[in-house]
Amino acid sequence: MGKIVAIGGGNPALGETRKIDEYLVRIAHKERPKLLFLPTASGDSEEEIAFFSAYFCGMDCQPQVLRLVKEPPSSEQIETKMMAADIIYVGEGNTAQMLSVFKTYGVDTLLRRAYEKGTILCGLGAGTICWSVFGHSCSDSVSNKGWWDYRRLPGLALIPAAICPRYNHQEHSSFDRMMVGEALPGVALEDGAALVEEDGEYYLLSGEKGGKGWLLRGDARQEFSEDTASQPGEPSVHKTELSQGCRFRLP
Repeated sequence: MGKIVAIGGGNPALGETRKIDEYLVRIAHKERPKLLFLPTASGDSEEEIAFFSAYFCGMDCQPQVLRLVKEPPSSEQIETKMMAADIIYVGEGNTAQMLSVFKTYGVDTLLRRAYEKGTILCGLGAGTICWSVFGHSCSDSVSNKGWWDYRRLPGLALIPAAICPRYNHQEHSSFDRMMVGEALPGVALEDGAALVEEDGEYYLLSGEKGGKGWLLRGDARQEFSEDTASQPGEPSVHKTELSQGCRFRLP
């Protein structure tokens, strides 16, 4: 199985996620790993593509891009690119639109296959929500310029929990209300934090400027353990587990 790094938030251009991004490159355990960037949620923004290509090239990766909106390749080309990647990074933007495009081109199925063969799956914003059973999404803000609200958006269910990125932003308090009455656990991630899954064990990473993670069960909320196991210069590592019954077991 692969690993999943679901980043809570932060601006990579300002270096706010750099420690976490460097960490995900290191856990590939390869010299110059192949990183495939999926900018689908931004509509294949050329500005975003240029930034991430240079950004990860600076971390000694071999970055490639899979455009599915402006220049969709053949099914064979999509499969070849995705199966060859050591890391697949899903960019932020309109989560609902992205997941619809993924389904159209079979990328949802290929992401599951990539995970099963050992690929690291990661991302920010839409690239955080997509790994969950459902996420707290602001996709309606993109298509509706009037009144809108956050909504529950189904993901790929590779992480058996609901996920809310950017939880430290005030408007995301509605995730608490969304989780009331849910049997499924919820994971709320602040900017500068990331949830890492590896072989069924879950870790909370906190970057250079910190960033907390919260476990929600119904109307109860608990902060992740402060048990750090990091080396100097590493993101802080908080360990927890997600059992088969979709329940977090804290140390």
